[in-house]
Amino acid sequence: MNIETLEDEFGYQLQRAYYVERAHVELLAEMAADAATDDLASRFETHRDETERHVERLERVFEELGRQPRATRSQTADGLAESRRTRFDGADGESPPTYVDLEIGLAAERLEIRSYEGLLALAGRLAYADDIVEPLEETLEEERATLGKLEALEMELSIVDSLETGHTEQ
Repeated sequence: MNIETLEDEFGYQLQRAYYVERAHVELLAEMAADAATDDLASRFETHRDETERHVERLERVFEELGRQPRATRSQTADGLAESRRTRFDGADGESPPTYVDLEIGLAAERLEIRSYEGLLALAGRLAYADDIVEPLEETLEEERATLGKLEALEMELSIVDSLETGHTEQ
């Protein structure tokens, strides 16, 4: 894709966001299937469902722009999935350590947040209408909320681990 205008850049970033969200639907399904606890599996399944809605919103944005939904590969998204697979092969039938999936989840949310922030900045410069901006804003709010939940879970698990091992911060 030749990028010569802000509209071209917006289209390119939209395609990348679309790829990232679709890749994360697959990754979240894997993480839910492999989760160490039912609670963690449920959280991943819930977020997978939310991510599927994000994909649908992006498809509506493409439609509003008069474009067909198209994905442009994101090496960062691919790298997150590959990182998880290399750190956990699942061959022994055990679940990956929770911190592996939590770390991948946090990185994925930060990637998605940055994508939507960039899209919204471009949409503002292009003076796009609400039918394009609002779905992106709604998704950004959800991504930030999910990041907050993951950070809270990270803290909770860190505290529980500290108590179980007898190592507490002074």
